[in-house]
Amino acid sequence: MSEPIFSTIHGSGLYGLAHEGSDYDVFMVTDSTRKKVSHRMELDHEFDTVVDTTEVGIDAFLRNAWSGSHQSVEALFSRRKVWVNQDYRAMIEGARVGGAEVFAKYERTIKKFCYGDFKRRRHAVRLRFNLEGLRNEGRFNPEMTGTEIAFANAAANVLKGDALLEKLI
Repeated sequence: MSEPIFSTIHGSGLYGLAHEGSDYDVFMVTDSTRKKVSHRMELDHEFDTVVDTTEVGIDAFLRNAWSGSHQSVEALFSRRKVWVNQDYRAMIEGARVGGAEVFAKYERTIKKFCYGDFKRRRHAVRLRFNLEGLRNEGRFNPEMTGTEIAFANAAANVLKGDALLEKLI
């Protein structure tokens, strides 16, 4: 049985984009050596909300983060981690992510999201903020500021497709 290393709020709750209808996303890293990511959704009756949990072992988590999987990178840099096992904390807290392959993966995802619905276009803008942090510092804070949220909402409302892509890449 695998044991948790840390968990963090994830998704819209982490970014600052949650609304009344949002589910509650959790990203959990365990000491498991499994290569597969598991995903489960459960109804929390106490809070009458859906809890959407992504669980991944430490090896797969680090491999995914260092290859530029934005969900793993966001969990890596989350400031809202709840630590259960301190053994990995120094390594995880000091990690940096970067390189041409990571940047290209972010750019591909941004491009794809520019042609989607409002939610995806807003994520394209958010990912562009994150990419800038990766390029400059090898890390970023996945929690958006009020100004970033306002900008992402405005850009996603007004721009789409090629017009949005031109502003972001």
